[in-house]
Amino acid sequence: MKTNSIAILGLGLLTLVLVTAAVVAAQMPARALHGETAILAKSVDADTAQALDRVFENTDYTWPPAGQQSVPPILLNKLPADFGSMLSADKRRELFLRALLPIVLVENQRLHEQRELATWLLDNKLPAKGSHMRDWLTKVAKRLRVRGDLNKPANRKKLLIRLDEIPPALALAQAAIETGWGSSRFALEGNSLFGQWTFVKAAGLTPENRDSDATHLVASFPNLRASVRAYMHNLNTSNAYHEFRTFRAAARAADKPLRAYDLANHLHRYSAQGENYIAEIKSIIRSPAIAALAKATLSRGQQTLVAESHKENSDG
Repeated sequence: MKTNSIAILGLGLLTLVLVTAAVVAAQMPARALHGETAILAKSVDADTAQALDRVFENTDYTWPPAGQQSVPPILLNKLPADFGSMLSADKRRELFLRALLPIVLVENQRLHEQRELATWLLDNKLPAKGSHMRDWLTKVAKRLRVRGDLNKPANRKKLLIRLDEIPPALALAQAAIETGWGSSRFALEGNSLFGQWTFVKAAGLTPENRDSDATHLVASFPNLRASVRAYMHNLNTSNAYHEFRTFRAAARAADKPLRAYDLANHLHRYSAQGENYIAEIKSIIRSPAIAALAKATLSRGQQTLVAESHKENSDG
């Protein structure tokens, strides 16, 4: 009888553990059990601007996007070599925005999901040391340069302030300025969209008009997505953009949308042009081409794209 009671008690405890685990899993954000996002996107290549146009047509990527959930998660690896020379100015601007928007949205979705998971973990008792979730959270904090014990409210707050999205209109406007709408040598040769510097010789391109005593290079990247990711990381971690992050956090706390036009006011340290640079960003943000993208989001259920790779045939 005693043995049976112990067995029943053990079964009850096991059931309780399983039920608790199921409840916790149900409450966790999407993909939280894996600690990483799992955005389904397809990389594509196009040797010419004309081929790139066909890639978009083959993936039912209409332009401008018609409202929400209208942008397929298609990631162009690099701009075609003829992007700066074979297009009219209007067509180049359209293709530039069309190519870059999905990349920005995918990277923002990645940040959104990581922020959702981090918020859930920090709102509760931290996962046990050595667990997968705790290791993930520690890596995120390290990547965002948040040092110290995450049990302290100040460190938790700092992490969430840095783990946040960049309004697409702001990213698109800055990329347009920094690359001349995709026509710059840095964009075409180094996939560099935001004029970021590096001092590592093997990781950048030398500016043609650099001062004789200067040593900086314009950072190059393996693909366009890496450039977008580095830009977002820069805004989210550099001391130069503390004011930007503070304003963004205040908008979050007040449950207000992140407005690109307002956030641009806090990027005066991004360029030596200061206020003139901000004025140019805001002018592009207010342009019809950018304003039309305000409600665009990634398509759902469109995970199998027609063209994973679309290159011109050698015979044209």
